[in-house]
Amino acid sequence: MDPIEELKEKKILLLSGGWSAEREVSIRSGAAVSAALDRLSIGYTHIDLSSEQDAKNLSEEYDLAFIALHGRGGEDGFIQEILESKDIKYTGSNSSSCKTSLNKIEAKKIWRELLLPTPDFVEIINVGDPEMKLTPHLSGEGDITALDKTFVVKPANEGSSFGISIVRPGKGSLENSMIQASKFDSSILVEAFVEGRELTVSILGDEVFHPIHIKPSGEFYDFESKYADQGTQYIKADIEGSKLEEIKDFAWHAFSSLGCNHWGRVDFIEDHEGNFQIIEVNTVPGLTETSLFPKAASYAGLSFDDVIVKVLHLSCK
Repeated sequence: MDPIEELKEKKILLLSGGWSAEREVSIRSGAAVSAALDRLSIGYTHIDLSSEQDAKNLSEEYDLAFIALHGRGGEDGFIQEILESKDIKYTGSNSSSCKTSLNKIEAKKIWRELLLPTPDFVEIINVGDPEMKLTPHLSGEGDITALDKTFVVKPANEGSSFGISIVRPGKGSLENSMIQASKFDSSILVEAFVEGRELTVSILGDEVFHPIHIKPSGEFYDFESKYADQGTQYIKADIEGSKLEEIKDFAWHAFSSLGCNHWGRVDFIEDHEGNFQIIEVNTVPGLTETSLFPKAASYAGLSFDDVIVKVLHLSCK
């Protein structure tokens, strides 16, 4: 049966909004998915979730849910566990994979075990608590001072670059950056900063799309660069041959090693020597007018509507 006709026979639930720091982005993603379903004449119910209780109160009457929730509640396994308990199929990776992927620390530990390239880092648990625990994950011996002279400080469980800051020699304070990141999570990651260009690779089903080179208007691809500032450029990366195969292979293994499937995005830094470093995996990529996933799919000849149908159809299996 034609995928669109098959979807028309299902009771579809579209979930957006949420209660994370990425709520406004999720609302925009939900609106874009909603518009696509309208164009395709696929029936659905659109719910703006505003609390965990809203999620727990969802009806069991639906066959399939399109998750357009970003960050906590949408990418940490929470909504996935609720839908699993109600026997509702849903888009994207399962609850345990989402939980691991959103936790940048746990994801990086897995990549390190598999010898996948990811920057050195220090894991800091219970920031600001007397029981604070600091664990280095370095290529060589040493403590936090063994990291590069420039650091990236991140909350362990957050998306859209919330709470992220870069500390350079003589510019910025590691302590202040840790305090800022701890507003979003009690666990933070202090990562060696890799100088180079930002790349992202999108995955849909078994297909790994051509990388996009992100040229942020600011110091790095922060929230403003992603969603507000029009100065950020998104360019089809000038990578080909064996290097193209290499980054696609790293992307697939970074994604699948966390148990992820169906669709997602893997972010990289390519250093000045041409080495790729895996930064993070996104299990519910943005679907706004400036989002990277639809742009990457367009390189493969897929329209936005094609992407929405494929993401839904993959989840029917």
